[in-house]
Amino acid sequence: MTDYEKASLFVDYLNTSNMVFSNYMAVVFAMLAASWFLAHRMSRVVAILYLVLYSIGALMSGFGVFAAFTDFANLGVFIHQTAQTDGGELRWLVPAGPSGAGMGALPVFVAIMVLATYAGSVVFFFLVRRKKLELLESPDEEATVPPES
Repeated sequence: MTDYEKASLFVDYLNTSNMVFSNYMAVVFAMLAASWFLAHRMSRVVAILYLVLYSIGALMSGFGVFAAFTDFANLGVFIHQTAQTDGGELRWLVPAGPSGAGMGALPVFVAIMVLATYAGSVVFFFLVRRKKLELLESPDEEATVPPES
């Protein structure tokens, strides 16, 4: 494989990884928006079904993010291992330089990020639901204060 092919493949993997990540973030943002506007209006059964469906979609697309970035990181490590000592024609590309060896840690970071984002969005759902339900159930303060004469 030539240096040009390695660089081209690296950019393609980066673009694919970013596209998959964008899709994941769209799913998470939809969850956050729906939580903010609708969580308190859902019955328990609907909330459970919503969370199950969200979990399926988020975990599947989250795994896609993990897989895409793992492939991207593995390609970076491969480029680092096969690059000439001085980086050769690819010396401008990060994996060909000294920092390329660190790309092997990327999948762990991505896995932590995906799982933390998923967990955070589910916690956000419950926090918003509880807070808004408490506000709806609390008596209106103005109604309990007698009008001034």
